[in-house]
Amino acid sequence: MSILRTNVLLTKRGFLVAIIPYFTFLTWYYVFSIRVPGHIAGLSPENRIIAQASFNFIIASTLPFISCFIHRFDKLRVIYACSVVTSVIVILLLFAPNDISRLVIFFIAPIFFSAGQLAFFVYFWNLTVPEERGRVGGLVGFFSLPSFYLIHFLLAEALDFSGIVMLSVVLSLGTLMIKFLRPKKKEKLTAKKDEKGYHPEKRIILLYSIPWVLFSLINITLERNISFYVLQQMSSSAYLYLTSLQAIAAVFGALGGGIIADFFGRRLSLAFSLTIYGISSALIGLVESYEMFCLAYFANGLTWGILLTLYLFVVWGDLTNRESCAKTYSIGLVIFYLATGAGILLTTQMSQIPLIISSLVSCLLIFLSNIPLILAPELLSSDFREKIRLKLYMNVLRKIRRKSLQNQG
Repeated sequence: MSILRTNVLLTKRGFLVAIIPYFTFLTWYYVFSIRVPGHIAGLSPENRIIAQASFNFIIASTLPFISCFIHRFDKLRVIYACSVVTSVIVILLLFAPNDISRLVIFFIAPIFFSAGQLAFFVYFWNLTVPEERGRVGGLVGFFSLPSFYLIHFLLAEALDFSGIVMLSVVLSLGTLMIKFLRPKKKEKLTAKKDEKGYHPEKRIILLYSIPWVLFSLINITLERNISFYVLQQMSSSAYLYLTSLQAIAAVFGALGGGIIADFFGRRLSLAFSLTIYGISSALIGLVESYEMFCLAYFANGLTWGILLTLYLFVVWGDLTNRESCAKTYSIGLVIFYLATGAGILLTTQMSQIPLIISSLVSCLLIFLSNIPLILAPELLSSDFREKIRLKLYMNVLRKIRRKSLQNQG
C-alpha cells in the first residue's frame, strides 16, 4: 500500500483539477506582479516598488469582500469567468497609450485574479476530506512547483514586455484546461467536519494564524535581506546553484510536509518546519561560508514548501465548514498578500540591517511562533492517525513475513 494513497479518496482526475488552477494562479501572480512593472519604462525604481506593493494590497483588500458572496456561485464557473476576464484585461496592456493607462490596467487585473484564486481554494476544500488534505495538497505542490520555477525564473526572465503579457494571458487561460477533464459533481467529497454546528473557536484560529503571520513577514523582509547579502557575495553561477537547490527543496518539502501532516498531525509538521527554518536562519549569520549558504538555502526551500502547502491548503480547510469556507481561506490569503506588500515597501529599509541582526532576529521570531502551536489543539483526528499508523505497521509486518517465506523457500 502506497504511503501517498493510503485512504486517499480523490481520483486522478480530481488531482489534475486541483493541480492545473493552482499552478496557473501561482505562476501568473509572480510573473505578472513582478515582471510587468519592470517593463513600464516611465516608472522609477521607487515607483515600481510602490506599484508591486499596491498590487498585493489590492488583492488583500478584495478577498474579504469577495468571500462574502462567492458561496452563491458555482466555483468552477467563477474560475473560468475570472480567468477569461483577467486575460482580456492583460491583453489591453498591449494597446494602452501611455504608462498611466498601463498602471490602471495593472491594478484592475488583481481584482479578478483574487476572485478566481479564492474560488479555487473553496473548490479544493469541497474536493477533499481532512484525513487526506495534507497529501493531496502536497502532491499538488510537488507537481506544480517545478514548472512554476522554470517559467518564473527562466522563461519569464528572457521575455520582453509583449512576451510577458502573452505569457500572462496563456497562464490565465490555463484554467480552462479543466473543462477538458470534465470534473464530475460526484467527485466532490463531503468533509467529516462539514456540519452546521461546527464552528472553530476564534482562539484556535488566532493560535494557528500567528505562525503564518510571522513567517510571511520574516520571509519577505529579513530573509529577503539575507538573500540580497548572499547575492552580493556570490558569483551568478553560484547563486543560481543556491536558488536551484532552494527550489528542489521546496518541491520535496511540499510533498513531505503533506505526508507528515496527515500521518503525524498538523502541529508536528508546522513545528518541524519552523524549527528548521529558525536554525538555518541563525547559522547563515553566524557561520558565513558557501557550505552554510547551501544548507541554509536548502532548509529555507524545504520549510517554504511545507508551510506554503499546509497554510494554503490544509490548516484553513481544517478550521472551517461549508458556510464559512471562503471567509476562512481568505484569512490565510490576506495575511500572505499583506505581508508581501509590506515587505516590498520595506525593501530599502531592510537592506540597511546587518546580516547577523537579520539572521538572529529571524531565528528569535520564528522560535517564538512555535509557542502558539504548543497552545493550539491538534486539528487532525487522533483516531485517524492511529489507524494509519496501524495500517503502515501491518504493511511492514506483511513485507517481513513475505521475505521470510521467500528465504525459507
